Amino acid sequence: MPLKKSRWFVSAVCISLVALSGAARAEDKSPIEPRAERILMAALGNLTAAKSYMARGELSNEMQVAGGQRIEYSSTIQAAVRRPDRFWTRIDGQLRQGANWYDGKTFTHLETGANAYASWPAPSTTDETLDMMKEKLGFLPPLAVLLRDKDKDARKNIQSGIYVGKAVVRGITCSQLAFTQEKIDWQVWIDDVIPVIRRVVITYKKLPGTPRFAVTFTDWDFNATLPDSVFAFEPPPGATRVEFEIVKQ
Repeated sequence: MPLKKSRWFVSAVCISLVALSGAARAEDKSPIEPRAERILMAALGNLTAAKSYMARGELSNEMQVAGGQRIEYSSTIQAAVRRPDRFWTRIDGQLRQGANWYDGKTFTHLETGANAYASWPAPSTTDETLDMMKEKLGFLPPLAVLLRDKDKDARKNIQSGIYVGKAVVRGITCSQLAFTQEKIDWQVWIDDVIPVIRRVVITYKKLPGTPRFAVTFTDWDFNATLPDSVFAFEPPPGATRVEFEIVKQ
């Protein structure tokens, strides 16, 4: 748990999607094909322009186990965002189960299986909260880059990016893009009609067994009504309160 003496929450979910935040070109010369960059930035721009939204997706983590066999573990994920100061995420799967609430004042993480939670006084905006979480708590929630109001880390980590071609994801025609970075290769499928992300696949090429992470988004709702109650944490019956481990500077 992302509480004392644990770091499981720094998982493929947050690490891989945070990779999207480095997904554009350097100011002087772009390593990304113009068509690929244009499509990617349209999707990220559409997302950061949304005042509120909900998203649902299906996750898979494929990794090598003893003997060399590759095993795939599945999960589902949900997220709700209301800018500039509210988010909620939930993940349910074979490897982990948990949820996060941020209400503009406090960030809370609940580990469902252990029925244990921790709360932390947070800054007044989502972007500041995510920055300080990474610095002070040493982890980020799932889909972290999709929660941000702006993508301040864009245009710095991509080594190459190409437009692959047309593909179909859950019956929707998309543009498939492929990118390389020092430690990962990743692909993204973006809806050709509405510029939203439909699928992301990440390969961790520097890790033993080259594990693979994938998320397919099953639903985006940019007209969601999200009252304050969505982002307000209420401890489940019998839940134990614990403390976050603060990263030593």
